[in-house]
Amino acid sequence: MKDTIKKFSHNKDYVLLFVSILVCFLGFGVVSIFEGQFSRVMGIASYLAWHNLFEFASVLVSLAVFLVAYFTYNQTRDLRSIFIGSIFLTVGILDALHTLSYKGMPAFFIENYEANRATTLWIISRLIASSGSLAIAFMPQGARVSTKRRLFLIIPVLFSIIVFFITTYYPQIIPPMFVEGSGLTRFKILMEYLVVFLFFMAFLKIFHEYKETKNRILIYICIFLAMSIFSELAFVLYLSVYDIYNYLGHIYKFVASFFIFKAIFIKDVQQPYHKLYKAKQKIGEYAANLDKVIQDRTYELTELNEKLLKDLEYARNIQKAIFTPRAPSFGGVVFEAKYCTAERVGGDFYNIFRLDKENVGFYIGDVSGHGVPAAMLAVFLNQTIKTLIEMEANSLDATDPSKVLGSIYKTFNDTNFSEDVYIVMLYAVYNTKTRNIKYSSAGLNVHPILMRAAGKTEEIEMGGFPICKFIEYFDGEYKNYNLNLRPGERLVFSTDGLVEAQDFEKNFFGSGRLRGMLEENHSKSPKELADLIMDTVFNFVGNSILKDDITFIIMDVSGEKGQSNIFG
Repeated sequence: MKDTIKKFSHNKDYVLLFVSILVCFLGFGVVSIFEGQFSRVMGIASYLAWHNLFEFASVLVSLAVFLVAYFTYNQTRDLRSIFIGSIFLTVGILDALHTLSYKGMPAFFIENYEANRATTLWIISRLIASSGSLAIAFMPQGARVSTKRRLFLIIPVLFSIIVFFITTYYPQIIPPMFVEGSGLTRFKILMEYLVVFLFFMAFLKIFHEYKETKNRILIYICIFLAMSIFSELAFVLYLSVYDIYNYLGHIYKFVASFFIFKAIFIKDVQQPYHKLYKAKQKIGEYAANLDKVIQDRTYELTELNEKLLKDLEYARNIQKAIFTPRAPSFGGVVFEAKYCTAERVGGDFYNIFRLDKENVGFYIGDVSGHGVPAAMLAVFLNQTIKTLIEMEANSLDATDPSKVLGSIYKTFNDTNFSEDVYIVMLYAVYNTKTRNIKYSSAGLNVHPILMRAAGKTEEIEMGGFPICKFIEYFDGEYKNYNLNLRPGERLVFSTDGLVEAQDFEKNFFGSGRLRGMLEENHSKSPKELADLIMDTVFNFVGNSILKDDITFIIMDVSGEKGQSNIFG
């Protein structure tokens, strides 16, 4: 049914176009019959009155076309509309000047004794209209521009002033269009045929576009172009500026201008309001059933939310099982870790493990984003990193943090993660015999804090490139840092969620506050210190929402060096 209605509507468009062309064609037959009677009935004064009426009506329509396009431009940015408006502003101004310069009209800057000035202004106006129509026909449909709209006003006005100045004071620059006593010149007739040709080419292009798009606005433009063609043919045939063919040409031009106005009005004014009306109707229909829709949607959302919370709780338990806070001890070094997510699941990760009899490895990191996507990525990365380190351990490269990070970087670039996903992390290896820690950073943006045995703290050197999809620019070479530790010294490694925790007034917890707290409580055990850090941070945050995950590792070097039975 819908397709049948569309087909009928398109057939109506073709009929409308055919009838318009037929009426214009028959108009020539009718005027040829009454040509003799016209000159006896229509005196010069009466002709001028009708001419002025037709021309100024056309001028008003041209200005209306411009105003509609001009004042809707900031919303539509439509190139075709504003260009049509600019063309018709030029045509409207030139037609007004043509009317005021018409032979028999009162003096306008100079006496209107001859028809050449008005005819010249007319032919320039028609050349602008026809060439502009052809340019519009070849513009891509729906093209948008960001040009300041005032240019589409200034250029037509300046152009019209220049043309009027030349035709009034320097008419010899332009070949004559009308010679008193002889009528139209050959040049004027050739220009009219050129105008007809340009209108005809524009008609063919617009009609072809209509057949492809079935946009009814294009039919109105086709009717405008067809009537403009017949109008120009009438202006080729007249012998006197007061004869019936000149009169017929003005009638066609007057009617044609209304069709282009209708096209612009429908496109830029009526269509948006029609869409708004249809949207209003749909909103009304939806509002009528709103209570039921809300009830149904609420029930669906409640069920979905409950299922989502269960799934999140399950995911949280899995993550807690992977990152369970614990205090592993490896002959000569003790670790304490804390892991707290801002949401039900988080994007931080860490791990502490034995590499061999002398070396302990650990890493801490953060993935981009929050919530479920970050949590899934963190779990994936944790398992991937463990696998890579185990593989590297076979070749003894697991004790070289820079090579491990380089391997992770290359592996990450082989995955299908999007380019906006990245990881920041630190990987370190502590030798329990030499008390040397070797570490390398992949963009971890919180410097580790070294706690001296006496309680003094300092931030240690660190720098590196995040793990991301950037391998074509950065080949993944990372730098190792070494630090020799003494008994009683500690290192605190953390993600940025710790120092960037905010209170109600948006103040950061900050590394300075953290270091001050560590110095004041340096005598506490690693577990007591870790619990104190968490209590202090949550007291600082208060009722504010935690915006990022908090993860940190405390590494405490004891007085004895590790023995060979580290695995026992």
